[in-house]
Amino acid sequence: MTIRSRIYLKTNKIEIFILSGFLGSGKSTLLAKLLDFEKQQGRQIGVIMNEMGQVSIDSKVISNEVPLKELLNGCICCNLQGELSLQLKTLIEEYELDAIYIESTGAAHLIEVVDACTHPLIIHNLEIKGIITLVNAKQWRDGKMSIRLKKLLKEQIKYANIIILNKIDTIEEGELDSLINSIRQVNPNGHIIPSTHAEIDPNIVSLSTVSTIENRPKELNVNEHAHLHLETLAFPLNSPIHRIEFEKWLNTYSGQLYRAKGFIKLIESPGIFLFNYSYGFSIFERCKINNSYPQTLVFIGENLDHKEIETMLLKIKSS
Repeated sequence: MTIRSRIYLKTNKIEIFILSGFLGSGKSTLLAKLLDFEKQQGRQIGVIMNEMGQVSIDSKVISNEVPLKELLNGCICCNLQGELSLQLKTLIEEYELDAIYIESTGAAHLIEVVDACTHPLIIHNLEIKGIITLVNAKQWRDGKMSIRLKKLLKEQIKYANIIILNKIDTIEEGELDSLINSIRQVNPNGHIIPSTHAEIDPNIVSLSTVSTIENRPKELNVNEHAHLHLETLAFPLNSPIHRIEFEKWLNTYSGQLYRAKGFIKLIESPGIFLFNYSYGFSIFERCKINNSYPQTLVFIGENLDHKEIETMLLKIKSS
């Protein structure tokens, strides 16, 4: 399979941007920044967000002005591929849009996402304009992952025309060139952008060249991500939790926890916070008071000990 970059003349097709990257790489942060930029340009944008769990967290930060479709409890590249095509068709028919951003789940294979965007019923209305993969710099440097997961990350890099090496503040300055070179070995032609907090020039994405995908590889197993043993646990919270105890547990948990996120209340501070955890780092962002948020924590990882997580949450709520 090859991805070839071409320059296309302006058409009346709706532009498609696919955001890829493993759990916690910064996709939702980048999406929010790109949507702000698109709004400043006066463009009409739609969004499709895919989450593996039954509860949507990331979509709550999307403005109500933006047409949004959610694909929950599954992955675009397997059981939700047909649903993605249907949701794209619905957005096309219901709204006058300039572009649609698709944020895939961290376990998604890019090839299958692109396949869903090229369904015969919608292909004449859409133009895949950018495939953007975010890479967690520290995770890529350490390489502490299973063989299957490493293969998935390499595929997400290989088939992107823009690779954002994110969270470079978590590595030493002298390591950056080495990481860029290692990514270049996987994708010699992609545009690599180092960043922190997904801060990039949005023009790089909006002016990216069209990507076309041809000749599907025979060796690609479309269901391979199922063997990563990724699982999700959604836990509703009816009372505030202790932030210090919570972070202490996150730092000592022995399981393969890749991602945790949700809207929570803290005993130490008033209000509701959007919590994000990935690869050893926690972020708590205060939410707007006038919005309604479901107080739920979502955990994503491999071979999670559901009982331990449930016990821990009950403890830090009542301690």
